[in-house]
Amino acid sequence: MSRRPLRTNFVFNLLFPLARLAVSFVTVPIYIHHVGDARYGVLSIVWLLAGYFGFLDLGLSRAAANALAKLREAPQAERARVLLTTFVLNFGFGVVGSAFLLILGGYLLQHVISIPDVLRPEVARSFPWIAAVFPMALISGVAIGALESSERFLLANILQILGMSVSQIAPVVIAVVVGPSLTVVLPAAAVAQASGVVVTLAVVYRLEGPFSLRAFAPQEARALLGYGAWITVSGIISPLLASLDQFLIGSLMGVAAVAHYSIPMNFVVRSQIIPAALARTFFPRMSSSSGDEARALGGRALCSLGYGYAAICAPGIIISPLFFHYWISASFALVAAPVAQIVFVGAWINGLAFIALTVLQSQGRPDITGKLHMIEILPFVAILWILTMNLGINGAAIAWSLRTTVDALALFWASGMQRREIMSALWPAALLAASGAAAHFVSQNLGLALLAAFLAGATSITLGYVFCEDWKRFFAALFARARGFGDGLIRSTSS
Repeated sequence: MSRRPLRTNFVFNLLFPLARLAVSFVTVPIYIHHVGDARYGVLSIVWLLAGYFGFLDLGLSRAAANALAKLREAPQAERARVLLTTFVLNFGFGVVGSAFLLILGGYLLQHVISIPDVLRPEVARSFPWIAAVFPMALISGVAIGALESSERFLLANILQILGMSVSQIAPVVIAVVVGPSLTVVLPAAAVAQASGVVVTLAVVYRLEGPFSLRAFAPQEARALLGYGAWITVSGIISPLLASLDQFLIGSLMGVAAVAHYSIPMNFVVRSQIIPAALARTFFPRMSSSSGDEARALGGRALCSLGYGYAAICAPGIIISPLFFHYWISASFALVAAPVAQIVFVGAWINGLAFIALTVLQSQGRPDITGKLHMIEILPFVAILWILTMNLGINGAAIAWSLRTTVDALALFWASGMQRREIMSALWPAALLAASGAAAHFVSQNLGLALLAAFLAGATSITLGYVFCEDWKRFFAALFARARGFGDGLIRSTSS
């Protein structure tokens, strides 16, 4: 099977996260209007619980994608052995997860989380639906990984968009047509999600089948679990590292400070769909390559991402004060904008770390990232405590950005990528610093702020063109298409 250009796959991998943002933007107000704040809060907690128990995947989806990418040209029977083994393992872990989710989640919703008494019967009757569909959700991750291993990114993203859209929109329709009760909304969500999984599994069976339970291989299971175990360690620790700052702020400064911190943090972190999509694009290609080839691909990705992501983060630093001023209020912007500006720097360096992490995981070394995350916990807590106590929420933002910087440098070193390539990608840090200085002078003038943001983004793109060969090829192809379109338009007009 011929491979599409990496830049094309990258565009495909932006489709699902962008569609998810768009669907949420449309459906959330409808949810809140028709089911109310309390029921929507319960829905959010239910999906949060289901997402957290996703660690029971034990990294098998990633392990299967890595193994299948290495077997890209192998006979169907070898790929089927890996895929069937992973399906069986994930289904078993999914059943265990369903039991835990039903018992622990039900207990939390009934006895720990404050839910209005009138809603408790609805929660009790509807929650088992979510627990029942949990094994299928784990299997779906394996199926998407199988598609990605063959670089069928367009198909994978289309299936994910369809599944996500149905699972988000169907409950809204049910709430409007039938009623807002969770006893109909949650089952509708579960059935919709299950339907999407069935379609995905049918597509994968058509492409990778037939399967037989006799293809289950205990030796393959041990290899997959050995790889996935360290993915699981990172999967458990990373959310903890990402949420410790908000828990500590709530404890030391109160829930109002959490809002001032979490809103700009979430706003900035959403921009990481760019490095996440790029890492997703490169993972199967790196997995099927030798170590030197994977590191060379990582160098290309690092250069492109360093300047491309800076073209988002640098303008973000400049316009943050005015964005929060007009979006929420002037008083909110005064407190929240500095947090966003600090976190943009940490998010940029963390985005670069996605590439080093992808190199390591593609070459069978997920243990390095897991060990790093284990080592980081206690020092991060200590620094976070000290800086938050002394500098408030700005201190927490500095602590988060410091951790992402140290984490990135450690991953760069462990990945074995060339120092020259790493340093070339780090040059935009100077542009981020300049953007922070510029923001101080233009934050009171919308026109000047927009102009400065445009210049910062244009500067980063120009530097990317100068220093990155992939950017030069991208713009050459873009100009060629534009020239061809223009010539065709002229010919059609003259005729």
